[in-house]
Amino acid sequence: MDIHQIQYLITIVDNGYNLTQSARALNVSQPALSKLISELEATENIQIFIHHKGRITGLTPIGKDLIRHGRQVSADYENMLQSIRDHADIKRGKVKIGIAPVIISTIFNRAIPEFILNNPNIELKIIEKGAYELQKMLLLHEIDLAVIVSPTTFPSIKEQIIYRDSVAVWFNPQHRFHEFDGAIPITEIGKERIVTLDDSFMVTYQVKQLFREHDLHPNFFLQTGSWDLILNMCEEMDTVGIIAAPIGGNYAGTQIEHRDFEPNFPWNISICRFNDNSQNNLVRYTEKWFTNYFQTVQQQGHF
Repeated sequence: MDIHQIQYLITIVDNGYNLTQSARALNVSQPALSKLISELEATENIQIFIHHKGRITGLTPIGKDLIRHGRQVSADYENMLQSIRDHADIKRGKVKIGIAPVIISTIFNRAIPEFILNNPNIELKIIEKGAYELQKMLLLHEIDLAVIVSPTTFPSIKEQIIYRDSVAVWFNPQHRFHEFDGAIPITEIGKERIVTLDDSFMVTYQVKQLFREHDLHPNFFLQTGSWDLILNMCEEMDTVGIIAAPIGGNYAGTQIEHRDFEPNFPWNISICRFNDNSQNNLVRYTEKWFTNYFQTVQQQGHF
């Protein structure tokens, strides 16, 4: 019996003997979990669980003793791993981090050089993809971390918000929105020709969902992967753009304005990892470094 089998058994007990819920928590299939129990009981020649009408209802006396000792073994194992991590050289090696393209140019353009300067022995491999693709890569362990617009769409991904702002509506000074005071109601935005990012971007999924929630069916005049094209069109044409407010800081044009949505439309950025305990200390260090970096710069108002 190995440590992972012990931890599986503990998870089953902690989930009230519900195999469906336990399998979900362990990211395995229910048949695989049932097979593990059967094989383990056969190999050790013991009965761990009480079964009634095809369901697990409790622990046998041997099972209770096994879980009691197993919890201590599991705790010792986790303490051992943590000790190893604490003594490892956590500032050396390679970390693969996926970042949505708009986020790189908007808020990571200073964070990445700063990380490289402060961590010369860490090779940062950056993958630029859309949010949904990056989440799939996390689940397949093809990358270590992902930076995307919150929230995630997979429950097995753990996210930590590192940056908070909002999505804005953009227009030129000749547009009727120029005369509005304060935020622009979504009902008014829904009447306009809209230019926004293509469907590979999380913010576009969210804005379309927001319009559906208000029973609005706007004219998406153009969708593109180029944020500067969106702002150029708003400057030159009678259209409105929908992109995150911080993106405008990269725009060289002058005849462009932006206002918040009413209701508020948040643009929160999360650093994400697969929700398990297998991440090495280098990945955890990198995640913590970026979290602390953005906490510091936002507190100091440097954005």
